[in-house]
Amino acid sequence: MKRIDDTVLLTMFKEGKMQKDIAAHFGVSSVAVCKRLKRLLPAPESVLDKSNLTEKEKTFCIEKAKGKTNTQAALASYEAGSMQSAKVMGSQLMDKPEIQQTIAELMDNCGLTRNYRIKRLKQHVDHVDPQASLRALDMTFKLDNSYPPTKTINLNANVSLDPIDCDRWKIKN
Repeated sequence: MKRIDDTVLLTMFKEGKMQKDIAAHFGVSSVAVCKRLKRLLPAPESVLDKSNLTEKEKTFCIEKAKGKTNTQAALASYEAGSMQSAKVMGSQLMDKPEIQQTIAELMDNCGLTRNYRIKRLKQHVDHVDPQASLRALDMTFKLDNSYPPTKTINLNANVSLDPIDCDRWKIKN
């Protein structure tokens, strides 16, 4: 007799429940839940196979799903000449909707649904350690774009001083 109902299992998993909690619900071990999920969920390769991405873009998506930054993922998947070019490349790749969709599907298949990530982030926000709490709050602000956009201004100025002013600024020995 099968003890795990697949539809309930997938529903609980998509809601962000931990595998140990799902196992307790069904009265089975976490290993049994893990094995069943591997059979039910599509392999990450199938998500990548149905996308129209290049091999380098697929590698970028995998690296992003692993938790790397845009720059780190671009460095791992492309031959970037510098950190600055990798940063630009990563930003451009993340602007593509098909890349964003593939990363989201990869994360969903691995159990990192948006709901699950929000619950985990909330645990860190409510943490007793103020450092962990502040970092988690910072992450929430970044995720929903609450911070105003930053602007960088390069300013070049040509300054000429009158000879009279120059004498005033000389250092006396």
